[in-house]
Amino acid sequence: MAGRDPGGGSAGLGELIDAGHGGALRADLQRYYGLDLADVWRGTLTPRRVWTLSEHLPEDSALAASFAGGSEHRAWTLQTHVLVQLLNAVRVQDVNNIRVSGGKARDPQLVTPPAAQTGAPKRRLDLSNHPLAQPLPHLI
Repeated sequence: MAGRDPGGGSAGLGELIDAGHGGALRADLQRYYGLDLADVWRGTLTPRRVWTLSEHLPEDSALAASFAGGSEHRAWTLQTHVLVQLLNAVRVQDVNNIRVSGGKARDPQLVTPPAAQTGAPKRRLDLSNHPLAQPLPHLI
């Protein structure tokens, strides 16, 4: 999920958290692996391991939804998007068949997936007040 950068580690994890995806990452680490993101600051979990684990989260994870724009994207996997397109195509075709046969039909009710977010994430995980928090090197 976090990308295919072979470096990963502290810098990559810091950028991921700084970009506002820390809350989603923390939720996924807890849900899928039983780990706490704060363990990085406690010294019992390496940033490299967090980065590696984040790359292998399922597509319906909170981190994937965060990358897509927010929690409203959580259930929208690739399969869901394809099914919605098929459903919409069937609904449009049904209306067209009714109209071609001389009947009157209202416009079909189409299912619309959530729009992708273009701005900054809505919420950010702020661990700056954590007792073990240290500033990121590029922010000093």
